[in-house]
Amino acid sequence: MNKILDLKYPYISNFFKAAIENNRLFHSLIFTGSNNLIQYALALEIARQLNCLEDKSENCNCLNCRWIRENKHPAIMTISKIDNKTDSSKTVISEEQINQVLDTLVISSDYHRVYIFCDAQIKQLSTNEEQKYNEFISTGYTPPTITDGDEKWFPSGINSDCFTAVAANSMLKSIEEPPNNVTFIFLTNNKDDLIQTIVSRSQVYHFADFSTISYNTSFLKNYFDNYPRFDKNKCLDFVQDLLSYQITNNLEPIYIIDSIQFYLGELAKLNTTNSLLLKKIFKDIKKLQTSKSMINSYIKEQTVYEDLAFYFAK
Repeated sequence: MNKILDLKYPYISNFFKAAIENNRLFHSLIFTGSNNLIQYALALEIARQLNCLEDKSENCNCLNCRWIRENKHPAIMTISKIDNKTDSSKTVISEEQINQVLDTLVISSDYHRVYIFCDAQIKQLSTNEEQKYNEFISTGYTPPTITDGDEKWFPSGINSDCFTAVAANSMLKSIEEPPNNVTFIFLTNNKDDLIQTIVSRSQVYHFADFSTISYNTSFLKNYFDNYPRFDKNKCLDFVQDLLSYQITNNLEPIYIIDSIQFYLGELAKLNTTNSLLLKKIFKDIKKLQTSKSMINSYIKEQTVYEDLAFYFAK
């Protein structure tokens, strides 16, 4: 496997290497977790291993390996609201795209075809995202779309907003009874972001994000010093401070929510014998997970922060 993937996720990397070597790779895979770029790198590495013409080594320079590294292989398709589009829609994976995939399945192929489903944008990256993007590039793979200037292709987890139930359901028969040498891979933040009928036909693998991100939580102390109490009179100030900190430091809203989660996690480590406080912390961390799902569903961060503030002030 790829040395970056071996280092970050040795268990998952070794598992897929063995599954491919023993011809036991499941035909539909769901990757979950917050680092969708590293998921995407593994999806490409799986595609390379399945199609390598020589020894599957990391440095193999056969035609298939070169094509896949360059994201130019005809049998490896990234399906998103902006990739492999034949229609004008830029907000969803369309039924027309799914029909295009289904049409390719009825034609025999000498390749092992891999279809990677994700959400994606072309945008200017935050500091956090730039770190993940550089890590992806270091794996030796190329994103499906190269752009000029500061904007780059960046994936995110697929969900019901960009992959509607109608489009997803049209794939079920092919996922349940795929042709030989076909693998579907879905990149998600949470398996619950996919319809249950796809989840039940797939194998799910979670990618914990082990990147060394540091969280500056000093801006939270004014609000959480008396935790679990939260001053109702500070709710609006809390929202404005979160927005200001995010904009000033060019951060993603997910990073802000992760900072609160990190703060509560550190608090839990200091209070391992206080069962009532731990129960409250775990409940609040669950609420933060819901907030991240709201962000991933394109709800405005101000609305999400207001929801959080009034939740803490209950």
